[in-house]
Amino acid sequence: MRIINLLPKPRQQELRYAALLHSLWQAVGWSFFGFILVFLAQFGAKFYLQLQNQLIASQITQLQQQVNKQENAQLKAQVKAANDIISDYSNLAAAAPNWSRVIKAFAPLPPPGVKINNFGINTSAKSINISGIAPTRELVILLYNNILADKADFYNIDYPLENIAQPVNNNFHFTFYIQDRLLKPQ
Repeated sequence: MRIINLLPKPRQQELRYAALLHSLWQAVGWSFFGFILVFLAQFGAKFYLQLQNQLIASQITQLQQQVNKQENAQLKAQVKAANDIISDYSNLAAAAPNWSRVIKAFAPLPPPGVKINNFGINTSAKSINISGIAPTRELVILLYNNILADKADFYNIDYPLENIAQPVNNNFHFTFYIQDRLLKPQ
């Protein structure tokens, strides 16, 4: 079947233009509606992402505070342990006498040829016990005189007579005391 349009030509043209205009208005309407939907979707996505960003930022802040507390606790524990070690060392160093100064003061006193076999220090009595061997009696006497003459460092040396009982190869032992200034820290 065929449809015959009996309308005059200008009216037919007018109807075509009206249909075209209607189609254009529909296209503009659907485009505007689509634009509004896309705009609302973008606005909603932006709002959602900003909300998520704030939530994640607050979680990061909380985690940083928690980590800082843990790190601070660990760091404080390490610093306290290091300070305790240094404090212990300082206390021990302050309490321990300075024996190197005592040995340095005693080292030049034995004459050549005298051998010191034992050099004992009594910390509580601040005394020194030495024993050794000397080739001659005169060297034992010279060692005694050297210690006796050094009153700035040592005092109250004993003089056992058995130290000079033999003229050669004398075994000797002396006990004497240390001046306090040698034991004080520098």
